[in-house]
Amino acid sequence: MVDMNAVRVCPVCGVEAMHWTDEPLLEEFREGTFEVTGFTYEKCDACGETLIRGDQLEDVFQAAVATARADLGRLSSDEIHQLRHDLGLTQAELEAQLGVGSGTVGRWERGTVLQGATADRLMRVLWAHPELLPELGYVAREGRGPYRTRGR
Repeated sequence: MVDMNAVRVCPVCGVEAMHWTDEPLLEEFREGTFEVTGFTYEKCDACGETLIRGDQLEDVFQAAVATARADLGRLSSDEIHQLRHDLGLTQAELEAQLGVGSGTVGRWERGTVLQGATADRLMRVLWAHPELLPELGYVAREGRGPYRTRGR
């Protein structure tokens, strides 16, 4: 049993200043820093280091992604899943349409990765206008278009 009131030595700075807290966590993304609440973790008052239990890590990431999506007005995990089903696409097919890497849509749907603004806008356009999905080929594709590297 862990004594939640005990102060212990920080494994990073070596000062006896590590204690349990439920203060909001700050998670950083390219688009900004977002506050995540609802977790108890250890924090060092001396150096500011935080220690999150391994079994909490995925939950913290999912909460951070959900908070960032809500604050940025991006599609939620459930909405991405629903749009993919509404369009009749597998995860791999949506990845191909968006020009993103393998496994990306799965991570978006599980809520472990925040989709970029461009991918979010393109998904919204495809959801609103499924007629834009070509029968053959892709709407976007990495390495294609006017910005691709040309051979010499």
